Amino acid sequence: MNVILRSSLIVFSLLAASTSATAQLWLPNIQQRAIFSIITNPMNPRTLYAGGYGRALFASSDAGATWQELSVGDLGGISQITALAMHPKDTNVIFAGGVNFSGVDRSTDGGITWQNVLNDPEGRRFEIYSKGSIDFNPRNPDTVYVLRSYPAAVYRSPNKGVRWDSIGTIPGLVTSDRMNSLAVCPQPDSAHIMLASGRRSVMFRSTDAGRNWASTGTMMAGHPDCDVVQIRWSPSIPGRVYAVGQYQIKTNATNAGLMISNDYGLTWETRKFQDTSLMSLEVFPTKNGDEIFIGGGQWFLSDKSIKGDSIVLRSVDGGTTWQDLSKVEWMTNELGDVGSNIWGFAVTRDDNGLYEVVMATEGGTYRSTAVTSVQPTSTSGTASITSTPTMLIIRTADGQAATYVVTNLLGATVATGSIPAGSSEERIRITDLPHGTYAVRVIHPTGVSTALVLR
Repeated sequence: MNVILRSSLIVFSLLAASTSATAQLWLPNIQQRAIFSIITNPMNPRTLYAGGYGRALFASSDAGATWQELSVGDLGGISQITALAMHPKDTNVIFAGGVNFSGVDRSTDGGITWQNVLNDPEGRRFEIYSKGSIDFNPRNPDTVYVLRSYPAAVYRSPNKGVRWDSIGTIPGLVTSDRMNSLAVCPQPDSAHIMLASGRRSVMFRSTDAGRNWASTGTMMAGHPDCDVVQIRWSPSIPGRVYAVGQYQIKTNATNAGLMISNDYGLTWETRKFQDTSLMSLEVFPTKNGDEIFIGGGQWFLSDKSIKGDSIVLRSVDGGTTWQDLSKVEWMTNELGDVGSNIWGFAVTRDDNGLYEVVMATEGGTYRSTAVTSVQPTSTSGTASITSTPTMLIIRTADGQAATYVVTNLLGATVATGSIPAGSSEERIRITDLPHGTYAVRVIHPTGVSTALVLR
């Protein structure tokens, strides 16, 4: 067993000036350290883990306010922790893998100590490309699946990663091909359906829980120069799947973007951003449906004029409309490189109970108050703030006069007004506002109430 190398508690400061908070959409969190994967504890979203260079692992128990630097095994080398996954129920169990790794490592004590539990019997490199290469059976989360990048094989453990078997291989691949993402259907009655994809833009599908695989028959893009890098099932719509791809050659500029399937991965339609090389994808459930975050990125050997890195986009309606969240002051990482490739997103909850998104990039992590669910009430003061798809509702408890201000995520005021004395409720129509997240402040004689609402 490899005992983790502990270091002193590292506190990554946030920008303190209030002017920065209104002018900048994303605020630095872990600063100037490349981060290739990020996850939250499914039972406690205030706990986060992030993977970096040289087996560096960062852990936070306070929604990212402070981080402790740990490691997966021995610190050092050129490895990148690109895959982190936590057991959905037993959250002491964490899996880690990545680029220049020798397989899958597992912790059973929340990241303190690690043991290699899956490797190549002949000692060859055993890489896992992304968080999306590790998945769990929704009927029995003790059953874990791992997709090896190359040779492309699917491994299964029935007992939280103690014992593993190779259960299937991806057919028809050549030496330069690699597999990037595996996705198990989250519906318990359809958990035998799995999807896998990677280099050459072909989507593979299994209907027998990963034992046999077949191409869906069509390429995800019009040319082999496409890596399908992430696959995510919709948490809201049965049978819907999202995937994103990236490309490396400038002349193949229609081979990437966001793709959507509505029939369990059988057929696919390229919906958006075909000219944009995308690296990350996360889909979160809200009361209004799927909220999607996508981030751009390029391989280090790609044509540098390709559109992709530094692009961050968000949809609150399942991909129909999009917000550009690319206002980021990109940081350099520990190698001195400007880290504008986006590797992933996670959702956490701050001290006030409000949800925040944390973005992992090659320059560090950033946080944003772009949320994934509406907060039903205010966090302080004597006013209650709620919303419907068409209306913002403010209620005061004592009938005293108050004022309100509504701002978008960039700090621009989109609505303001007064609540007269004697009125216990104010209804504000918001149908004219673009879809997105808005901050609401109610200034009352007894205090200030705040809330984030989703339009």
